[in-house]
Amino acid sequence: MTRSALNSRPIDPKAGSLPGAALEAGLSAPVGLRHPRVRLAAASPGRIKSGGAGWIIKAGFGPSPFGECLAAQGPRGLCRLSFVLGGRKRAWDDLKRLWPHARWQRDDAAAQKLLAGMFARPGRSKARQPLILLVKGTDFQLRVWRALRRVPFGRRTTYGQLAAAMGAPSAARAVGAAVGKNELAWLIPCHRVIRRTGAPGGYRWGAARKRAMLAWEASAGQGGALSK
Repeated sequence: MTRSALNSRPIDPKAGSLPGAALEAGLSAPVGLRHPRVRLAAASPGRIKSGGAGWIIKAGFGPSPFGECLAAQGPRGLCRLSFVLGGRKRAWDDLKRLWPHARWQRDDAAAQKLLAGMFARPGRSKARQPLILLVKGTDFQLRVWRALRRVPFGRRTTYGQLAAAMGAPSAARAVGAAVGKNELAWLIPCHRVIRRTGAPGGYRWGAARKRAMLAWEASAGQGGALSK
């Protein structure tokens, strides 16, 4: 992570923010991973209760423009993408708690190949296979995460705007809690949610990393328009 990225200029609350109406209308550019087909899928109650019993989940560490990541791919899709905080052992232990009864296989080479496609600049990804994002959450959390997936690359929104876009304008606090439960960094772009003052605000994987991600997206020059 470069010093210039970490010391990016303050965010203008009027520049690059996303009106709730745009989200509600479904206007969006491909977000996060510039991938032809990405789908958010909810784990079934039975599968959640089983803790992943009978599954083999392959996981590994690899680099990104924002620090080392841990990616985990199960039989139903990508179930975790996190930045490593506090060392690899801590990251691996946190991952195993997500699906405690699954069998785990370490595969750094596969993770690194996957990460290279995820963090490609817009238009440079060579990914061809559909990518399923498998999540565990309540119906409300799923609504929030799907709304996040509609925030275009290079744009920003606020908790209030996100709540309004979901038809729940008084639920900004609950939206914020759901954003904080996101297990798929970058792909479900919770880093694009800022405070209404325009300040970046906190981030599960570190405020400095969030500022770097916003600056990196802005430098890609894709924030000027929404695609229909």
